[in-house]
Parts: sequence; structure tokens; C-alpha cells
Amino acid sequence: MLLRVFNIVGQVTFLGAFVGIVVSLLTLGFVYGVKEISSFRESYGACSYEIIGICFSYVPLVFLFISAIIILSVKKSMHISRYHGPADVILTAHSNSENLDPKTGFLSTLAAFVSASGGASVGQYGPLVHLGGTIGNLINKFTPKLLTKDTFIGCGVAAAISAGFSSPIGGLIFAHEAILRHFSFKAIAPIAVSSVVSSTLTEYFFPSGILFQNTDAEIELLPAVSLSLFLGPFCALGAVIFMKSLLYLQKNVTFFAKTEFSRIVVAVLICGFLGGFFPEILGLGGNTIVDILDNSFSLPFLFTILCLKLFVTVICLSLGFFGGVFSPALVLGASVGGIFTIFGNYIGFGSIGDSLILAGMAALSASVIGAPIASIVIIFELTHSYDLAFVAIICVVASCLISSLTFGHSFFDKQLLNRNFKINSGRSEILLSEISVTSLLGKNEYLMVEESISKKVLLDKFKDSDYTEAYLVKNDKEFIGKIKVNDLLKKGSKVTPFSSIIIQKNDSISEAIEKASNFVGESIPIVDENNVILGVVTEADLFSEYLKVQSRISNIEKD
Repeated sequence: MLLRVFNIVGQVTFLGAFVGIVVSLLTLGFVYGVKEISSFRESYGACSYEIIGICFSYVPLVFLFISAIIILSVKKSMHISRYHGPADVILTAHSNSENLDPKTGFLSTLAAFVSASGGASVGQYGPLVHLGGTIGNLINKFTPKLLTKDTFIGCGVAAAISAGFSSPIGGLIFAHEAILRHFSFKAIAPIAVSSVVSSTLTEYFFPSGILFQNTDAEIELLPAVSLSLFLGPFCALGAVIFMKSLLYLQKNVTFFAKTEFSRIVVAVLICGFLGGFFPEILGLGGNTIVDILDNSFSLPFLFTILCLKLFVTVICLSLGFFGGVFSPALVLGASVGGIFTIFGNYIGFGSIGDSLILAGMAALSASVIGAPIASIVIIFELTHSYDLAFVAIICVVASCLISSLTFGHSFFDKQLLNRNFKINSGRSEILLSEISVTSLLGKNEYLMVEESISKKVLLDKFKDSDYTEAYLVKNDKEFIGKIKVNDLLKKGSKVTPFSSIIIQKNDSISEAIEKASNFVGESIPIVDENNVILGVVTEADLFSEYLKVQSRISNIEKD
């Protein structure tokens, strides 16, 4: 028995470590590749012209145009229709039928790499989350089923976040909080191993220490916390505007241009022109955040960065560039926090340091990605400061509460909802939506009669059977309505059917349950597109399927 336990623990540890190693190496290649190319691009970003006294550089236009050409070539040659990101990972983790295609995953990540390197205002952690999930899902197919699919995906996601932020605890929590949506002892072990191994490798090859070194100064908690309470609602407002704008434009992309080529050209021209004047709004925004932390920007300039960064991010992600929303959300949050910091210093509110900037980053990004705990932990791991994490908690809670009430849990959940997946309803909703109601055909017998039948003959049929309802049809099987035996016993000789709830053959079990919620009767007919009755389903059948799914979920979360 003891030997078996050690064997299982060894296998779980090995699998978690293996996923962590593979994902961390690819993540490091992505992150530092983008960093080097971006540095090369920015080195040519000197003032080319002077327009109305403001420096303008044509370099962003050139790099964005090159990136656009590469992305269009990849999409056309490899048949990639859209960007694949965290929403797809969440769906796959909760679904039996959905899987992350390796080809789509790697090419989508490549397109995101090109977008970020070229200066498009996109995020890198969304693509990395998808890459990590894809690798985890792929490894799952070639290993003994010791771990569930969602656990492998969680390992990959945790490793990607851990390598990208040097935040092993944040990666562990993000995988459970944002992707898996549940905690279990058996899942935590391999995911933790994967996250720690990934972080260890990252620190070995690229030691970073404390990322935000300038946050060591003592802060006064009372003024910092007081201002963070007011900062939270503004972060929520920024997050909601950002997410709603992005979803709206993605639905109405033809407003700018009709074809895929013309849309990305429009994005290049808009972002390249604005970025020529304000290079701070382009790319991942890491240098912009550092400058905000260094108090390098005035209040009007910060407000300009906030508005333009939101605008160009929406343009880039809607009109053809690939990438995530996390990095832009960090810049937006830092800008809002920077505005509040200047305001707090102006009124002499006490020593608040960079606390509001970091709190704004955590709050706005947490509202967008739906991971408040992970965002707070990442801030702590980046700063090694309990005080800063404490200030961030207040701001994150306020922001996430308001944004969830006005928008929803996260941007990714809204994306899935637009694809008719109600992830907020829980794992059961996803699994039930994957089961067709036709799987229940043939389970129940029923009484079907022609519309020309007389009352007497029908009563005789009821007497000779155990049915209390009959289905009236014409032309052999075209459904007209239902007849109950109690109605026949009333006065009158005419057989008059009543309308009934019907279930379409393309409906899922989830849709059937929703339709049957107000149903009273013996059974419900299942019909095809021509209203031909194919069979019937009972409430007991639907309830049984629901219990089966709940049992499956329980086993998943145990295993």
C-alpha cells in the first residue's frame, strides 16, 4: 500500500514538473523574445518630425505594418480564423467535448508574439495562458490517465503565469480561481509542482529579484487605504468601459472596414499615427508602468495615456491583431492609480508612495480577468510588501464587486456567453449543454393517434393502456397537440387537442431542462424541423441526466 502511494506521488510530481519545465521554457522564449524585439523597435523611436511642436515618429507605423503582414499571412496560410485565448482554455477545462487544438494554440501564440513585438497594444499573458493550457492538454493525451484533463490544463496555466510574473503562488491560485473554478487536494499538488518548477527555472535563467524595487519606502496605511476605497470604483468604471467597448467593437467590426485586410490596415494607421506622438500607449506597456511608478508623468499626460491606451487596445484587439487584455489592463490601472496618487499628494493626504498605482493595477486587471485573489497575491510576490498587498485588497474588492454587478464576472465569461456557453452557471451547465436530447430517444413508449380518431375509439385506447395522455398527429407523424384522458371524459364528442411544450431534436439537455421547468404532465414530445414527432422525454429522464452530470462533476473534483 505504501509503495503504491509513493508510486502515485512520484508520477504526479513528475507530470507536474514536466509540464512546468516545457511551459516555462516556451514562456521565457516568448517573454524575452518580445522584450528584445520591442527594445530594438524602441531604439529607432526617436523624433522623426515635429508637428505643432510635438515630436512624431513614423517607426510605429513601419513595425505595425510589418506585423500586420505577418499575421495576415499566418492566418491565411494556416487557416486561423480568430485569436484563441483564456476563454477557450476555461471552456476546455469545463467541457468533455472541447479540446485545445495544438496547431491553433501555437499559431495563435505566434500571431500574438508578432503583434506584441510589433508594438500593437495587446497583452502577452492571455496568449501564454492559452499556450500553457494547450501544452497541458497535449501532454494529457500521451500520458496515463493519472490526472484529469482540467488538472493538466491547470498545470500549464499555472506554469505560464509563474514564469511570466515570477509568481508561483499567484500562478497556482490563478489556475484554480480563473480557469478551473474549484479547489481540490488532488489538483493542487501537481499544479503547485508545475508552478514552482516553472518559477525556479525562470529565476535560474533570468534572476529578477523584486520587480518593483522603488516600493520599499514606508507608507501610511490609513491615508493609503482611505484613498484606495475611492480608487476601487474608478478602476471598476475603467474596467467596465474597457470590456464593453471591446465587446461592442468586436461585434461591429464592419463599421471600420468590410474585409479582414482593410480592418487591420485601419488598425495600423490609427495606432501607428497615435503611437507616433505617444509611444507610451503602444506595446505591452511595461516601460510606461515603470515611468508612472517613477512619477514621470503630469496629471494631464496621465489622463491622455489612460484614454488613448484604452482606445488603441480596443482598436488592435477588434481589428485583427492577436493578444490578451491583461497587460493593457495593468497600464490602465496604473494610470488611474497614478492620477489618484497625484491627487493624494496634492491635498497632502499623507505618505502613500506607489501604493495606489499598484492597487489600481491589481484592481482593474482583476475586474477584467475575474481573478481578485490571484491579482492580490501577484502584487505581493512582485513587491514583497504586506502593506502594499493590504492596500491592494481594499481596492480590488471594491472594484470587482462593482464591475461584477454592472458587467459580469469577467471579460472571458462574457466572451463565452456570446458563444452560448454559460460558464457562470457552473460546470454542470457546460456538461449538460454538450449532451443532445436525442440521446434520450427510445427510452419511453407513448400513445400516438391520428387526428381523425373518434372520441369513443380514443377512450378505448386509453382503457387498454396505462397512458393518460395521447399525441395527436396528422400525415402519419406530424405533431398537432396533446389530448388528456380527463378532457375526453368531459361533455362533448369532439377530440380537441391542446398545445404542448415541445423539445427540438437539436436541443441540449440543458435547454430541455429549461423548457420543462414549467411543465406539468406525463411526457414532452421531441420533434424535428418538420414538426414530426421522434419520441418523448419525461421529467424523470431529464432529472436522471442532471444527477449523472453532478456525479461526474463530483468525481472530477475528487480526482
